[in-house]
Amino acid sequence: MFSFDITTRVEYVDTDKMGVMHNSRYFLFFERGRTETMRQLGIGYKSVEDKGIMMPLVEQFARYISSAHYDDVLMVRTCIKELPKAKIRFDYQVIRQDNGKEIILCEGYNTLAFVCTDTNKPVRCPQWILEKLAAHW
Repeated sequence: MFSFDITTRVEYVDTDKMGVMHNSRYFLFFERGRTETMRQLGIGYKSVEDKGIMMPLVEQFARYISSAHYDDVLMVRTCIKELPKAKIRFDYQVIRQDNGKEIILCEGYNTLAFVCTDTNKPVRCPQWILEKLAAHW
């Protein structure tokens, strides 16, 4: 398993009139976590696409536990729990620190497929990606 944390802040644009973060924004936070996790692993989206692979989102889920509010500093924990085959799954927790205790506000996951840009057909995870992941396992 590989895990990576990023810190982000709830901006005004993320909230409703009551200052509560809108449920749809959690998916943007998931994407930030996934993008930075891949970058940390040396598997940035640009390098994947430059090698002829797209990674479309095929499934996404969130379970909302507690609210985030304007100006909260949140941690997005992104985990890859198993090596991918034709798809890769990222699991997330959005966490707020409260007096040294982690409060999970939302947890979820999304799954991305590997697709060849030339054929637009699904393919297995490229070997070079598996090697980068395995180096951090």
